[in-house]
Amino acid sequence: MPSASPSRPRAYSYLRMSTDLQLRGDSRRRQLDASKAYAQENGLDLLEEFQLEDIGISAFSGANVTDGALGKFLAAIEAGSVPAGSFLLVESLDRISRQSVQKSLTIFLRILDAGINLVTLSDKRVYEPGRVDVTELITSLVIMSRAHEESRTKSQRVAAAWKNKRNSAASQPLTAICPAWLCLSSDRTRYEVIEDRAETVRSIFKDAAGGIGIFSITRRLNQHAVPTFGKSKGWQSSYVGKILNNRAAIGEFQPHRKVEGERIADGDPIKGYFPAIVDEGLFYAAQQGFSERKLSGRGRKGTFITNLFSGLAKCAYCYSSMTFENKGPGPKGGQYLVCDGAKRSLGCRGIRWRYDEFEATFLAFVRELDLESIVAGRGEDSKRKTLENRIAALQSEISSVDQLMERTYQLLEKSGDLDFVSAKLKELDAKRDRLNSELQVKKDELGQLSAQLSEFYGSKSQIHDLLARLQKQEGDEIYKLRAQISSKLKSLIETLLVAPLGDIPLLEKTIEFLSNTADAAATSAVIAHLKAQFENGLRSRRYFVIGFKSRTTRGVYPSAGDPLRFEEQILDTPEGGLSRIIPEGEYTLFGPRPRPYSVLAPDSLLESDGDDLS
Repeated sequence: MPSASPSRPRAYSYLRMSTDLQLRGDSRRRQLDASKAYAQENGLDLLEEFQLEDIGISAFSGANVTDGALGKFLAAIEAGSVPAGSFLLVESLDRISRQSVQKSLTIFLRILDAGINLVTLSDKRVYEPGRVDVTELITSLVIMSRAHEESRTKSQRVAAAWKNKRNSAASQPLTAICPAWLCLSSDRTRYEVIEDRAETVRSIFKDAAGGIGIFSITRRLNQHAVPTFGKSKGWQSSYVGKILNNRAAIGEFQPHRKVEGERIADGDPIKGYFPAIVDEGLFYAAQQGFSERKLSGRGRKGTFITNLFSGLAKCAYCYSSMTFENKGPGPKGGQYLVCDGAKRSLGCRGIRWRYDEFEATFLAFVRELDLESIVAGRGEDSKRKTLENRIAALQSEISSVDQLMERTYQLLEKSGDLDFVSAKLKELDAKRDRLNSELQVKKDELGQLSAQLSEFYGSKSQIHDLLARLQKQEGDEIYKLRAQISSKLKSLIETLLVAPLGDIPLLEKTIEFLSNTADAAATSAVIAHLKAQFENGLRSRRYFVIGFKSRTTRGVYPSAGDPLRFEEQILDTPEGGLSRIIPEGEYTLFGPRPRPYSVLAPDSLLESDGDDLS
């Protein structure tokens, strides 16, 4: 606490202005001069270095007490940091509070009860601790009441004016404030697009929809010296994130109102308020990719996405992560997927699977990925793409509604406007139900469409060319393509189990378990049968199994000598049936899905080799 003359009482000036317009309009100087003059006339030591200011902080909402300088001063006097007998100088009582009379009186009495003299400079009235008579108290109450009524009337008028503005917002801008890629026209009747900035925003959304993370987008903008929208010397990841979350990009404006000092959405968003610079499909596709990367924490920030299956692939034997391992060049080198448990000698004996071969097999035969459309850049207007964009849009809207409901629940706990909050919750709940119903319909349509897709993308040579293109470790184009594929995989796949040794480790585990049971005699025949399976070459075939978020499954057994050939594939359908595909044709199996996946079909149906993709 600053020092003061021991022979003169301390004085503290409190300045409050509701807006900085008052600051520019001389309110601050007037209040300061009045404080200095009063202190000099009455022999007070005005502590100018401990000046209390609440600029632009409302006394009507009580923010100057809860968050402002006045609140800190009240805490200081009650803690004894400000000595009794000091003076608090204010222009008038309405500078301290414009809340209801009851709340204003409480603040007034807190100051006096702490032994502080309260001076109102406009009328030179001094309210002394323990010496406020009935007349002074009534006078103070009248002043407080008048201040509250004035602020409430002003608040209602401002709210009514903004409501009228919002009602006409679809045809006329509310204010000059708008996103950085827009500006208000010279006649103030519309917003105009700043085209070079809008193109930058579109590129950000396209990258995000393609699976590229905010860090990489920011780096690209800075590497290419793309001009920022302000005075910043370079792009920041936080600003890119704000752009991706800004619904003004699709033309929407969400009005808000304050309830008990909290901002809450007031009515539905106004569509078409701003000129839309990206379409809704792209906006929601970017939102979906952004939220998935944020939740999973997956994604590489390097110049080439080496492992498309990072965070997805698990060992089928111990469920440890399958990690990417680069053993360098040379005969013993290469790049592999390897079980982290086996690598760290944690009891799993899973072996490595060459990464390029695994990736080639996966991309060639997992038709759910729709690889050709991604690489060729086709399918933007296809029914599949339309459904995927609408699903992404609905999921993002549901998430937004959930967040609004959570904030509204919190507001309900402390708001006195119960009718408004309850009506808002009811409105949001009904909207969420509608969105969930439509989401289920679109998911069903996508599932039916996926079931109708062709099994093969093209000839073996076409797939080989696509894969060769994808595995070139250079260029922004390849980074974006691999980022798109990685993002698509994470949106499609729930589980990916990799079995480089086929069923052999699983058989060994089963035999070990049965051998340790109490009734070994009863299980001896089963154990003997399982041991005989070791001689069956089919049991050692490597495979991988994919569990999709659509609740369907695909298992792939690639040929040992060629990743672009397969021995068989097993698929289940949403209806509960099973399809077995071998190069010579397709068989449909019925009944409940057996486990483990490698024994889905009778051995008599298995073929020892397979034909080319063509």
